[in-house]
Amino acid sequence: MNDSDMNELGPAPAEDDPGFSRRTFLGGVAVAGAAVGLAGATDAFRRQSALAATAPAGPPTTTLPLPTTTAPEQLLLTWGSDPARSVTVSWFAPGTVAQPEPVLAISTRPITKANPGKLVRLPAPRPLDVTKRAGPASAVSFTDGLNNQTTFSYHVQLTDLEPSTKYFYEISDGAGQPSTAGASFETAPAGRARYRFSSYGDLATPSWDLNTSGNIWHESCDNAFFAVSAIEHPGDGRGAPLFHLLNGDLCYANLDIMNAPGVWRDFGINMGRSAANRPWMPALGNHETEFGTCDHAGHAGAAPGGTAAQGAAGNYWNGPYGYGHYLSRFLLPDNGVTNWDGNHLRGNFYSFGVGTVLFISLDADDVIYQDGASAFLSASPNAAPETTSSGAQIPNGTVTYNHGYTGDLKIVANDNSAVPDPSHGRPNLQTLWLERTLAAAKHNPDVDMIVVFMHQCALSTSQPGNGSDLGIRRAWLPLFDKYNVDLVLMGHDHDYERSFPVRGYVRGKHGTVVSPNPGQTPGASVDTRMPKVAASKPSSVHGNPAFNTGQGTVFLVLGGGGTNGPANVYGQDTKDGLPQSKVITERNAITGSQAAGFTRNAADSVEDAAWSAATNAGDAYGYAIFDVDPGERRGDTTITMQYFAIPAVTNEAGPAHDGTTVLPAKPFETVVFGRKVPRTPAAS
Repeated sequence: MNDSDMNELGPAPAEDDPGFSRRTFLGGVAVAGAAVGLAGATDAFRRQSALAATAPAGPPTTTLPLPTTTAPEQLLLTWGSDPARSVTVSWFAPGTVAQPEPVLAISTRPITKANPGKLVRLPAPRPLDVTKRAGPASAVSFTDGLNNQTTFSYHVQLTDLEPSTKYFYEISDGAGQPSTAGASFETAPAGRARYRFSSYGDLATPSWDLNTSGNIWHESCDNAFFAVSAIEHPGDGRGAPLFHLLNGDLCYANLDIMNAPGVWRDFGINMGRSAANRPWMPALGNHETEFGTCDHAGHAGAAPGGTAAQGAAGNYWNGPYGYGHYLSRFLLPDNGVTNWDGNHLRGNFYSFGVGTVLFISLDADDVIYQDGASAFLSASPNAAPETTSSGAQIPNGTVTYNHGYTGDLKIVANDNSAVPDPSHGRPNLQTLWLERTLAAAKHNPDVDMIVVFMHQCALSTSQPGNGSDLGIRRAWLPLFDKYNVDLVLMGHDHDYERSFPVRGYVRGKHGTVVSPNPGQTPGASVDTRMPKVAASKPSSVHGNPAFNTGQGTVFLVLGGGGTNGPANVYGQDTKDGLPQSKVITERNAITGSQAAGFTRNAADSVEDAAWSAATNAGDAYGYAIFDVDPGERRGDTTITMQYFAIPAVTNEAGPAHDGTTVLPAKPFETVVFGRKVPRTPAAS
């Protein structure tokens, strides 16, 4: 698409729609962000936080003010419904003041005074309301329930773009003396094409020295800075990916109840060093679930919370399902699903296709058994409520548990699976959508491979981390088997692990209860739906080990984005030294009372983990680069993964979790996946 084609981008707006304006741009300012290289980014960040001469003692314990300037920042690209032709450009005001008259300019040539591009004027902000559809251009305000700070995000859905085309964009805040920011992006290719993407989860924020705010937040670590740098400059020297998959637990803002908006800002600025130039596609994690003052659907709540309503958190949700900050920041492909409470579930889970690969983002919070989101659980007797700057109080015993928020599941005894349950009129909508999406892909001749990404783990042997969750195994692994999902990318455990291809489960092979919930017996047998190894020896493609994903799904834990809590210690059976996995087979029990205090159980069981193929005990941090080769004919697609381990920063073990590191040029391992890779047997 050239400039003359861009008078209207996408459907023509209605008369009352802010739509796409042709008014003269506040021109003459060159693109600010497009030419900024990462080589100087570290120095820029250090200058921004130079007011703090030494590291703070720790995370702030009071609410800190946000800026009142309006200069656009935290630029973010995401794919639309068709990545070859649609991209959403998002950005944010720095703090609590809305931009006066925000405008987006877009062109296939750099934005200059001589080429102001085609213009999109945005409407006045409206509060987040997921019962309504988003327009082509929208401004969203969201008020954090615990500190009352209102922040502003802006979204423009660009459609009718040309495939494999570079576009330049510039944003103005529309002030009297306008501030601008901008960058460029490339649309996805159409049809069979080569490209690369990247992935990790659990990014968090840099520490004080590389955070714009100069603060340390919970989970802050400078590895989060270098993880973003690595996406722009992968170690193999073959260039940045077309897009990035962010596998949940984006910034851990739910741990900083006094300052969640400030944490999201530092995260957005750090991520924006890459996300301004290529789409970053997230999945929801447990740390996206935040405390606030809404009911579960996101309305002002009146139900009691705390001990009387442990499963629902009463009126202590921060927007719909606790996802208010996430849903106001990310405008993602629409799944077309409306929840039983009337909320549109756009962005909670979604799919998009690039070339011959279908990508599916899932919200595993909906099916997991682990209770691990926002929680105030103090073991102290008669603990006082957590009280925030807005006066909100979170009573002891209050948790946010989103299991089943899109509907009910029931257990099928003959194969220990979980399926949508219509008996009460509320079958699980996400699982129904997932099966429809996978069934359509099976009959789509353009789809050669399927990549699912989500946060929590179906297969993980992390010992200090969370381990595996039977909830995912029951609800979704039967569908992954039925429809031949090739790769599942996860985070949650802060390490790296790769499974062998697995298909089905080992009937009659059970795990053992080791940390019993009430009603369980130590040492008892428990059906963990142990995944069955389909192939345990690789073949070879171009000299690299390779696995046929037509034989089974490969699961990858990629949770080493950048938190201050690395977890690359893996479980072993003390009797034989073989891999062993913790497994959560039912909801972690919360026991106690206000008078006695509250505790939460850990993973209740363990199992032998013959499915575990590779781990890295050397470095917890890292990223994966995936190169897609479509081959010549239908079904020929292969995906070559390189996993690069990143050493911890020099002061990672100190209280500030700051310092420097060296991004490696050599991958920890390289593995090829594809449905036409030579097959190999499982070990006997």
